[in-house]
Amino acid sequence: MSLKTKKIIFYIMMAVAFTAVAIYQFLTPYLSDDIIYMDEVRKAGSFFELFSQEANQWVSHTGRSVSHIILRIFLYIGNKGIFNIVASAVFLLLSLLIYLNVFSRKEYDIRLYGFILVMLWFFDPAIANTVFWMDGACNYLFTTTIVMGFITLYRLGFKDGKNSAGYAVLLFILGIAAGWCNENTSGGVILFVLIELIYHYILNKKSFSYVKPWMITGFLGCLFGFVMMIVAPGNYGRLAVTEEEHTGLLALLARFLKITLNIKNGYPVLVAAFIVCIILILYCFDKSEERSRNLLRMAMFGILFVATCYALIMVPSSELRSYYGASIFIMTAIAQGISVLSTSGEKLLQALLTAIVSVYCMLFVLSYFDDGANLARIKRETDERDAYLTSVCVEGGEDVYAPMLRPLWQTRFSAAYEVDIQEDWQFWINFFLSQHYGLGTISGVDREEWTEY
Repeated sequence: MSLKTKKIIFYIMMAVAFTAVAIYQFLTPYLSDDIIYMDEVRKAGSFFELFSQEANQWVSHTGRSVSHIILRIFLYIGNKGIFNIVASAVFLLLSLLIYLNVFSRKEYDIRLYGFILVMLWFFDPAIANTVFWMDGACNYLFTTTIVMGFITLYRLGFKDGKNSAGYAVLLFILGIAAGWCNENTSGGVILFVLIELIYHYILNKKSFSYVKPWMITGFLGCLFGFVMMIVAPGNYGRLAVTEEEHTGLLALLARFLKITLNIKNGYPVLVAAFIVCIILILYCFDKSEERSRNLLRMAMFGILFVATCYALIMVPSSELRSYYGASIFIMTAIAQGISVLSTSGEKLLQALLTAIVSVYCMLFVLSYFDDGANLARIKRETDERDAYLTSVCVEGGEDVYAPMLRPLWQTRFSAAYEVDIQEDWQFWINFFLSQHYGLGTISGVDREEWTEY
């Protein structure tokens, strides 16, 4: 296949990835925390008051200021269509950043890029929370892209011999943002920088002669952002109300077990693919300096995956979406391995890699429209309920009943069922929605029994 043909196919794949995510974003309504933050953002008298609101949240609730200021800006704009387009572009950018971190790739490697898209689409077990939910996307998709952007520029700085004042300033600013994203992934960035610095220290025969200003400013930026996130008083307020069955060492062991089970249940294919890639590289390639470098690149991202996962042992509980940054690290490691294997002279191995991508492309086509139809049905019912509750509010209603979503249309691309109203009016989302619509209470009823519309 000619390079020109590969380039055309590569851009087509980019367009398909962007369009596929954009359509699903447009079929996803505001959910749970989106509505809660929306009500707060509406109280802002000006754009700059958003930063005052975020400062108050830093004190009272959480230190993740970068993600939440992004969320507040989109809510302040008030047009979800803009968010949908930007989020789709960020998803595409993340896929390209993973691709750029594969240093041994061929030019316009469509097989490698296909693998990356397959991993992002099929092997994120919390994709409904990390990509197709506004608050979740700002907390995980956007922040992980910031992190990967910093990692990419830092690695390219070594590769291309960067040494300008502008690059040092850029790495410092981006480092602050990367360090201020979320606790475990931002901690992984700091570990990444340390690994890179130590590796090049050894590579340069234990000399610091290689150190450039941007290496230091990038590291200091990460540390500053991370400290600002960790010392937020709001973090400790949340931890104080979190209950655990155990205390002391037993509590840590219980958390360790839960993290291990989350990896086992959420990411077994990615972990297995990582191990398989390493074994195949060891068997298919003779021992050489190039093979060693590729294995070290994979090992670094593998270490970041493990460290970012088990850093969650510091908090009492963690949702599966908290592992998103870690999953991107191991996807990058696998992409490195796939790139190396695709250059192997083994025709059978190359055919197998191509077949895997092709099969998943077929599965994508076969499932996309079905899942999209379910998303459209969920959005239709959510919009109908929103219109009804808004009209009740206008009429001055107090205690009301509203239909829950039909259970027939669940899809892994929507978090709507996780945050749907319940029969109990005291359920947390019922309570917040009653405040949003200015009602007394909201109680959920079975959609099949609902007759108001």
